[in-house]
Amino acid sequence: MKKLLSLLLSAGLITSAASASNPEISAYVDESGSETAVYCGDPAVLLDDDGTVYLYAGHDTGDGSYYNMPDYLCYSSTDLVNWKFEGIPLRAADFSWGSPNDAWASQVIKHGGKYYFYNSKNATGISVAVSDSPTGPFVDARNGSKLIEPGWTKGNVSWDDIDPTVWVETDGDGIERRYLCWGNGNVYIAELEPDMINLTDLSGDGKIDGDDISEIVIENMPAGYTEAPWIYKRHGLYYLFFASNWREDLSYATSQSIRGPYEYGGLVMDVGASSNTNHPAIFDFKGETYIVYHTGAQERGGGYLRSVCIDRLVFDETGGVAQLEESSVGLDGEAYTISLGGRPVFHNHFANSHADSEYPMAGMLKLGGDPTYETDGQWEIVPGVIPGENHVSIQSVNKMGYFITDLRGFARLLHDGEGTEESRTARTFVMNEAEGGVTFESLSETGKFLNEDGRGNIVLSSVPAVFDLSLARKPASVHARELDGRITISAVGQPEITAVITAVGPLGAHVGLASADKEGNLSYSFVPEAPGDYEIHCLGRTVRVTFGGEK
Repeated sequence: MKKLLSLLLSAGLITSAASASNPEISAYVDESGSETAVYCGDPAVLLDDDGTVYLYAGHDTGDGSYYNMPDYLCYSSTDLVNWKFEGIPLRAADFSWGSPNDAWASQVIKHGGKYYFYNSKNATGISVAVSDSPTGPFVDARNGSKLIEPGWTKGNVSWDDIDPTVWVETDGDGIERRYLCWGNGNVYIAELEPDMINLTDLSGDGKIDGDDISEIVIENMPAGYTEAPWIYKRHGLYYLFFASNWREDLSYATSQSIRGPYEYGGLVMDVGASSNTNHPAIFDFKGETYIVYHTGAQERGGGYLRSVCIDRLVFDETGGVAQLEESSVGLDGEAYTISLGGRPVFHNHFANSHADSEYPMAGMLKLGGDPTYETDGQWEIVPGVIPGENHVSIQSVNKMGYFITDLRGFARLLHDGEGTEESRTARTFVMNEAEGGVTFESLSETGKFLNEDGRGNIVLSSVPAVFDLSLARKPASVHARELDGRITISAVGQPEITAVITAVGPLGAHVGLASADKEGNLSYSFVPEAPGDYEIHCLGRTVRVTFGGEK
């Protein structure tokens, strides 16, 4: 305990130095050496030949009421922890059409020694720029004409020609194929010429138009495809990752052919706690697979002031994707349990809502909680939002951007949508070492400390409580999917343990046991009694899967 406290209280840990915590991109250092806060969303990733990872994102600069995105930002990293700001590679105004503030989703790909930047500007179509460098500057590759005209597709919405993703491969006959995929409400696919800036005339009619574009079908979707497609391939199987529903979840589907049809695979991530949209980018790096996505986790953040995050993506032995929670600790940050009298502090369990009207959300704090929801009791202790000696802020790991807050003398779990001096102070505590642990004094109210009220509720009190801190074990990766008329659950957790698996469905609960091997892998399957939505509880994680229904 003493060693842990000394680490937490040392200036070396409680600083704003680079770490692998999320959001991964929240600031950049400008030419003067000053650190500037930044909001950005719709991430895309390029792994270059030298092993450098380049991350591109649309720059959110508005007041939080709608999209105001004048340009794209570029960052580079060789370890996914330390990121270098590479500047602005492309601006919305570099294309003559549309608004100069609509630098919407994009992807950059390298081909033939050049870098191609595919982007969308709201409902104006899809454009492409080119550069000799991954950091730009990029210039309009088509001299004033669009790659995709919005009149070529006839979807259910006028803004269906957005969110391009590109895939290049050599087929079984040794022929290179180049694909462009995009769409909101519908998923479209077309082929690119070797020059990467023209569509292929697949119809053979001597002109480029909607006859050269196909629609991708996703079968057995329990909820609608929304937007943000990203193509990925693993072990010969094509994956289509995308945003689904509103507010947006992340989902995936698989196919033996890039053109589909695709079979819906399941959720990758539930709707986030702070942003109404999400946008996936998937890439491999040093033998692991990663997902980049966005949240509204920073202060003042939301669906129009977003932040880029990174986590590992886990596959089971069947190729299924384990469902993730958004996580403040990211790749290698540290999660802690905070206990009082042997009972850990939890926030009350609440599911992020798909209804815009239910935001902002909030949580209560209490001693003890449902171990089914293990991550409700995991916390990240970060440098104080208001800097100072021993100043810390306490963030929920699974509700990224939600901090323990002094709300007029009551302790609450809140997201700061204001960013005022008062709200920032309310999220800051002075952590001091005490006999057997630490105390947390409110910076808003000197002499008021985190404690409990005798009924297990965490409150502010004039009497300091001494809390015990310990490193939390990493949460398990759990995946559930319908396979061959059964629900199959795969998980990676602690080695050689026996796990209780509970599946709550339309006719009640199914309970079973599964044992993990020496590597912590376990699997379990059962035949549900009825079609419908099932909530699976396993190893302190909760995932959702839909079984049966119309095929």
